[in-house]
Amino acid sequence: AAVIGVAASDEAILGSFRVQTLSPRLLRIEPRGPKGYENRTTFTVVNRSWRGASITSKTSTTVSTDHYSVELVSEHLTTPPAPCSEPQPNTAAFDRVNSAQFPAGAAAKDRGECCAMCATDHTCSGWFYDASVPAGQTNCWPTTSFSSLYSPMDNVGIDFAWFARGEGEVPSVVVRDASGKVVYDTKADVESSPNLLHWPAPLQKQAYVLVDYPRFHVPEWGPSPMPADVLELRETNGYDFGNDVNGDTYIVLLGDTMDDYHAARQELLDLIGNSPQLPDYAYGTWFTWWHAYTFADATEEVKRWQAGHLPLDVWALDMNWRRTANHMDRFYNHPNTDLFPNFTEWFQFLRHRGLRTYFNDHPFPVAGRNAGGLQTSPEEVSFRYQGLTEWMERGLTTWWFDRNWAFSIPPPFINESYTGCNWKGLSNTGWGSHIYFGTVAHYDKHVRDARGDSFYQRPMTLTKFAPTDWRPGMSSYDHRDSPAQHRFPVWWTGDQVPLLASVESMVTAGLHSLKPYVHSDCGGDFRGGADDLIRWTGHCTFGTIFRYHGEDHRPWSYNQKTEATVKKYLDTRYRMLPTI
Repeated sequence: AAVIGVAASDEAILGSFRVQTLSPRLLRIEPRGPKGYENRTTFTVVNRSWRGASITSKTSTTVSTDHYSVELVSEHLTTPPAPCSEPQPNTAAFDRVNSAQFPAGAAAKDRGECCAMCATDHTCSGWFYDASVPAGQTNCWPTTSFSSLYSPMDNVGIDFAWFARGEGEVPSVVVRDASGKVVYDTKADVESSPNLLHWPAPLQKQAYVLVDYPRFHVPEWGPSPMPADVLELRETNGYDFGNDVNGDTYIVLLGDTMDDYHAARQELLDLIGNSPQLPDYAYGTWFTWWHAYTFADATEEVKRWQAGHLPLDVWALDMNWRRTANHMDRFYNHPNTDLFPNFTEWFQFLRHRGLRTYFNDHPFPVAGRNAGGLQTSPEEVSFRYQGLTEWMERGLTTWWFDRNWAFSIPPPFINESYTGCNWKGLSNTGWGSHIYFGTVAHYDKHVRDARGDSFYQRPMTLTKFAPTDWRPGMSSYDHRDSPAQHRFPVWWTGDQVPLLASVESMVTAGLHSLKPYVHSDCGGDFRGGADDLIRWTGHCTFGTIFRYHGEDHRPWSYNQKTEATVKKYLDTRYRMLPTI
């Protein structure tokens, strides 16, 4: 775990809040969590080393530096909200999953003790208590998740209550600059969901607020199976959800000039991390098509690209790489050998021609088929990591996490298998991007790099930029997602995205979401005329990622003139590659 690099002169405790003056442009106001104040890195915040801004004066409600002052006007400045909510009487649950520490429940003397048991288990999100059970018998069930609540007629003694882990209060603050001018006031801030990233346009605001929520610590091994010699938190693979609290607030002062604005943007990126550098091949031409390719078809098509001197770096398969009947697409060991009898031969063919490749994956959670626990459970982590990396061992370069399907993996603590699940604002889009990028990055570092195999270069995955599909004219607020997701490139904009929306997305996502590699299916999800393909190709040539996908966009399938025009565009892009 990272140790915070903030000097004692750069922080102050005001009641139940800690104020940290991290730099002349950045400050933090943090409610005390269940385990105290958080000094480790989290899913959102990856840097704890800051130069600081020395505190010059302090009162019971204010902290001042030479650069700004902050005043707390929180209702719960001294006493945090109670973690045990008022129980709901006569309430039971479908598909209840008991917490890791109390898999069979426990005996509690009263509701307060039942809540206290929940507090000791970081996998507990609520508790059921049955007052009608005789003393000394199991009457308390700390619970991780359930599908829905209901009111049974024959269980009138059961109460349910949420445990307010992470349900603290977002602090109400007033921030003034060195001149005394108010640059931020919580009560005047009309933006909702400050835990979702939406960086403002230049010179439109004087401060930007980001709340780290849900707040949890990610272990250094991420979504790969945890080392055998680490004994703590094995039920969650080392992910620590036990110090979650709502309201861990960071305020970035934007200043009054473009130089101030750019410096503030870098300050935020220093806090939440930069988008990693892509492998060189990522800037070249990609091609996929949802089509039942055979080995013979695919090899001949690759040869056709190269015989026509059409620049190409990535040729990949959509979901047709595996069988889908009888839920076989929920697993990784049912490749479609009718189409590709020997995938190892296919990977070797591509490598010999200098091409990288990936598979499309619509992941189904192990909990959804009663084969293990929720996200971060040993069963889910082992299944996902082994399933993804066994194909990388055979020669697959990377993966496409495709959450645009009827089912998908949910974020933590959610016991559902439909796509679109959300946990405290963390979508399955952001969580799944973390799982896939983290898996590929871990395997590349510990296996491929250790072998000295440089063919695969830096890690990269293809995932969705946000839960929604981009449409022309949509507000950038509709595309907000986890502040962590910009660390897991690259991203596509979804299905049926028209050309105008693709143009908008590359600019808007780069500005507001800090994602430099957002792109759409080049060519569109339809087979248009040659003029449609050429317009798309021109756009993608000067765009972020150039990935033909959606329909049959093979240039030669139109006519010779179209192929020649496409080649000119591709040649232009490849001449620009050293500058991208």
